[in-house]
Amino acid sequence: MPRGTTGGASGTTGGAYATSGGEFQSPALEQLVRHLQVLPGLGRKSATRIALHLLAGGEHAARLTAAIDNALRQVTRCRRCGAITEADPCAICTSEARDPGLLCVVASPVDILPFEKAGFYRGRYFVLGRLLSPLDGVRAEDLPFDRFLERLDTDQVREVILALDTSVEGETTALYLQRLLAGRELRLTRLATGIPVGGALAYTDEATLQRAFLHRQGVDRA
Repeated sequence: MPRGTTGGASGTTGGAYATSGGEFQSPALEQLVRHLQVLPGLGRKSATRIALHLLAGGEHAARLTAAIDNALRQVTRCRRCGAITEADPCAICTSEARDPGLLCVVASPVDILPFEKAGFYRGRYFVLGRLLSPLDGVRAEDLPFDRFLERLDTDQVREVILALDTSVEGETTALYLQRLLAGRELRLTRLATGIPVGGALAYTDEATLQRAFLHRQGVDRA
């Protein structure tokens, strides 16, 4: 067969290459890799290794499929705070050991995990779902600020803690919340930012150094 018939122009062979299953000669395997590749942090090589591993261990793949199916059926979002849960409302919102007067605002349900793992925070949470981003078309009406204000009144919140990213979107959202809460008789705080524990001053970026300086604390000389 002439070489040109197998190579051909890129525009004509690309579709046939994908249809035939790519380098695997298996459309089913190619489809599996492409679905895995959509997952965060996975490139094509990593997705390929995972796909081949799943195919090599059929029992493990079956258990993984069952676990995903079960999670899709069982896992939901708390209607009060937006946390990942199976019981609705979640255990944090219904726990009498948590202080309803402290409300920590986060962008994503994942942001709750480090607080709960550390175990020092005994208040409750409110998940925005995402951050304000005019460039991406995420406007104030797209976020649950109405439910947030209702939560403040229902739980008689006395302190709102903003635990948002220090990105442009995080700063924009924090500023909007600051304006939204203007005039309310509650305390509004933000997580302190600055030089991390164990960090070297010489390698600290200018923005982080400035934040650390502006939020410097007094030292007890007793």
